[in-house]
Amino acid sequence: MGKKFYYFLARFTIVHLITYVFIGVLFMNIQNYPNIFIGVEQFESLRVSNSLIIRTAPLWQVLRGLFLATILYPFYEIIIKSKYAILKLFFLILGLSLIGGLFPAPGTIEGFIYRSLTLTEHLNSLAKAAVQIYVFSWFFIKWENRTNRDYS
Repeated sequence: MGKKFYYFLARFTIVHLITYVFIGVLFMNIQNYPNIFIGVEQFESLRVSNSLIIRTAPLWQVLRGLFLATILYPFYEIIIKSKYAILKLFFLILGLSLIGGLFPAPGTIEGFIYRSLTLTEHLNSLAKAAVQIYVFSWFFIKWENRTNRDYS
């Protein structure tokens, strides 16, 4: 694997990390996460927000970004360099993350089946994820197109 792969990994991970943190903070404030997590029984098993692992969550997203980039790189020409690349990347990540998720997280198919949350609670989770994935896809594809233009 050459420089192109490593630069792809770096760009993908940087954009993933920035959009994850930005959209997470935005929705945390809009949806008032601390009050939601205290008041909803479904979140009892979550760690408290001031625990070390929660405070380091963005660092864990570096690993997630590297993992996703490594999985997607073989499909670079099919997804990234194609027509409608933003939408293709968006729906692929959305599908793998939410629809294809195996854990019953709110907003996933498994969550709808196994959790007793309201439809609104599921849709709120889905909205946050969809916004983050779309913003990520848009910025990443724009950066990739700019990078390839600069190499030409």
